[in-house]
Amino acid sequence: MNAFVVVMTVVAVMLFPIFVSAYLYGDKDSGKVGFALYLFGAVRLLSGYAAPCKGGIAFHLTEKKAVIMPYSELLGIGKKFEVTKGFSVCNYRHCIEIGGAENMAGALAAAMSLRKLTDIVFMFVRGKKDLRMEGDILVDMNRGGFRAAVKALIAFNLLIVTIAAVKIIMEKILEYGHKRKKQKSR
Repeated sequence: MNAFVVVMTVVAVMLFPIFVSAYLYGDKDSGKVGFALYLFGAVRLLSGYAAPCKGGIAFHLTEKKAVIMPYSELLGIGKKFEVTKGFSVCNYRHCIEIGGAENMAGALAAAMSLRKLTDIVFMFVRGKKDLRMEGDILVDMNRGGFRAAVKALIAFNLLIVTIAAVKIIMEKILEYGHKRKKQKSR
């Protein structure tokens, strides 16, 4: 009986949904994109900002620690996110602010174009999956520049994380085996 309870507890924990809120904020004038990840909307997991630097993008995780990702690695980044198939976006919201102080007509045209583009994208995505999506586009006639804020709620469970980790580990083992095989054949 106790073994059954332990097994059922482990299964329940592995299948219990985990929600992570992801926040992004970009400001064209500062050239930075801020980011934050929160577990269940309350516990901060990671935050910082990203900014372009010589040879890549610097991710500033603390005041003293930054990680630089070379531009060459950004080209293959899509392959690294193949393990995210079990992660589900439940909620998406953005707010885009366009400054119209310098060019009011251009700002209004950009806002209307963005509104239509987001409507089309939202319509397409909603047809494929059940996802709550909202978006606001604002024009500020007193300021210039361009700012955007995005919030997404991502759901997954420990089973998905475990499968993703095992997949990554297996890929690394196979990669290591191929390297050793090539070295022996030389």
